[in-house]
Amino acid sequence: MIYKKLAVVLLAAAFVNAVFAKDNLAVLPFTGGTAVEGETIAELFSFSNELNTAFAPIPRTSITRAISSEQNFQTSAGMTDPDTIAAIGRQLGAKYVVAGNIGKLGNQNLLIISILKIDDLRQIAGDIQTYKDIEEIRDKLPGMAQTIIEATEIDSAQLDKLAVTPVDLGENIDARLTDTLAQILSINLIKSKKYAVYPRTTTLEQVQTEYSTQASGITADESMVDIGRGENPRFVLSVVARQLGNLNMFNASIINLESGVQIVGRSVNYQSLNDGIAVMESLAQELTATPADPSEIARMLAEAEAAAAEAKNKPKRVKQSGGAVFGYGVLNLALGLGSLIQGDVPGWLVTFLSYGAAAGLVAWDLSLDYEYELMGIEFAGIPGAVGFGIAGFAILYGFIRPAVVNHNRGLAKIMDSMDIAVVPRWDGRETIRLAYSVKF
Repeated sequence: MIYKKLAVVLLAAAFVNAVFAKDNLAVLPFTGGTAVEGETIAELFSFSNELNTAFAPIPRTSITRAISSEQNFQTSAGMTDPDTIAAIGRQLGAKYVVAGNIGKLGNQNLLIISILKIDDLRQIAGDIQTYKDIEEIRDKLPGMAQTIIEATEIDSAQLDKLAVTPVDLGENIDARLTDTLAQILSINLIKSKKYAVYPRTTTLEQVQTEYSTQASGITADESMVDIGRGENPRFVLSVVARQLGNLNMFNASIINLESGVQIVGRSVNYQSLNDGIAVMESLAQELTATPADPSEIARMLAEAEAAAAEAKNKPKRVKQSGGAVFGYGVLNLALGLGSLIQGDVPGWLVTFLSYGAAAGLVAWDLSLDYEYELMGIEFAGIPGAVGFGIAGFAILYGFIRPAVVNHNRGLAKIMDSMDIAVVPRWDGRETIRLAYSVKF
């Protein structure tokens, strides 16, 4: 009985642990600054209340031991490469790894962090902060921690996968500066929510070979497929940094690995890291504003052609001038002739029948004796009055109808052609003058 109770307790404990277990998070020392500064900022992250609530941070001693066995980790080398982050993350059993770089931005420090998900080696988020003194980091921690937490909750399964290769450097190019800008570009690409970003340490040619190998169904060995293995990104970001006089040039293009076609490419210039940060943000917007697939462009072109063909087949109604509309109105006095010439058959029919009805009623009235009574009422004169009323309607309708069928603009043009003004008379008094200009 005791054993059964113990088993139930253990199962319950295992269930609770599985439900409430937190993902392991490793915060590596930030590179680029001094070793003390990088480790201090990493410690502040590890002690953050927000991160401790959402994750199970790995102890600093374990991280220090893992780093000491990783030859490629150098605190002064700038941005840590993804291979090194992946190796340390696997060694620590971490699901997420926070790594970053400290740089100089004028008289301030620039802190760039990246959050990588180790099981698929994807960069899920990043953040950029500036500070003058390291004490300022404490106030920035809650916002940066929230960025990390929100990044782990985003479902990017439906996003296109984008591999980001290292920057191809031209002559006399500051590698550390371009590496920093490339990291900022990746962060902005993630923020666009158009791509799931996979940082690479291989060249463009090697990524293309890797894609072809995986697409063919052949299993590549670990040396060929390391970063992003099994994810098979469909697109790749290729960046070339060159010097153009006093300016630095950043040429970025996104290539479809399946077709080998460049789907979008942009070139931007910058002079320093200060203006380069803003340039990377606009560059990411331009790279993600274009449809990420030639088939999408073809679909849009097909829709545009179909719309153009439909518009071409629709009957076109030519807009006439105000004078032409007035002329058709005058011609409508002749039994709706103006509407008939204009091609407005319904308007002509109403005008013609109205005139016919008016003429018939007047003729009927003229044939009646003026002493003719109907149910005690003198009926003579009534048909004629109705007939003249219908004739008045026909005249008014005949003038308005051409304006109505002219895209509802003819009447406005007629009014625009009118000029009403108060003018002096010969005897010193004033009178109203109505002028109308007609153009045929």
